[in-house]
Amino acid sequence: MLIKNKIVIVSGIGPGLGIKLAVQAAKEGAKAVILAARTQTKIDLAEEAVNALDNPCQVLKLATDITDKNQCEQLVSEAIKNFGNIDILFNSAFMHGNFESIENADLNSWKQVINTNLIGTMQMTQAVIPQMKAQKNGAIVMVNTMSVRKPFVGECGYSASKAALGSATKFLALELGQYGIRANSAHMGWMWGVPVQSYISHTSQQNDVSEQSLIDEVAKKIPIGRIPTDDECAKAALFLSSDYASAVNGAILDVNGGEFLPT
Repeated sequence: MLIKNKIVIVSGIGPGLGIKLAVQAAKEGAKAVILAARTQTKIDLAEEAVNALDNPCQVLKLATDITDKNQCEQLVSEAIKNFGNIDILFNSAFMHGNFESIENADLNSWKQVINTNLIGTMQMTQAVIPQMKAQKNGAIVMVNTMSVRKPFVGECGYSASKAALGSATKFLALELGQYGIRANSAHMGWMWGVPVQSYISHTSQQNDVSEQSLIDEVAKKIPIGRIPTDDECAKAALFLSSDYASAVNGAILDVNGGEFLPT
């Protein structure tokens, strides 16, 4: 098991990658998962999914808005009070913002996106650092996006915020490595799950084209010939958090089926 007996925080529990990270962490032997999202119903559903595995993984859930520093600190305090330490933080919480060009972008909306994707994520990260330093170990995994590496029309504000997060992650790796804390990024491409399924369905209706034709259009750009599932992408992030990646720090793992190939 990749993360046997680890205490894991997942921020940004939603119907896509967030819940998959929690479930896969439990499957891979986590002692406990701490679930954080702004919406109580989302963390309730994630708790049900983890409990349905019928394994000994414990669940702690707390409605948390990562843009509120006090709520981040409260989440970490509850985790430590219940389990004594924090081994892994998955920063999966995000705000996408509008699909728009830079020329016509509402830059006020960018502020909200940056406040979540960069500032909020850093607040959540700052909250776990003291405990991880005291333990002299820990793994922080940032869920980032392929659009930072391969620009996607309409995602300028979202990508800009995630690019800033990628830069901050490298500084975390540089600063925290001496304390046994690793910080890495998983840059996700298309992920077949609820968010992408909803996007495909909406686009199909808006443009009067079949869903399968849209799926085929996306898949043909991916060398493996299909859209990776969000379960697969969650497993890649889990690898970065595990002891199998104990020498990996400050790295970018491209999780996109080969759609973006770095040189």
